[in-house]
Amino acid sequence: MRTLRERAEEKRRLKLEAVAEQVRDGSLTIRSMTPEERKQYPKPDRRSPWRRRS
Repeated sequence: MRTLRERAEEKRRLKLEAVAEQVRDGSLTIRSMTPEERKQYPKPDRRSPWRRRS
């Protein structure tokens, strides 16, 4: 029996394979964000909320 982590890793791997296949067959295009899009959709703060300093 696989652990929860192993199942999650397998699910992620399958999703990444699906994306790679879509890129190969041309049904999905990955492009860089424009400067306007970067302002509109900034990266989220990856730090834990309880580890932030005020």
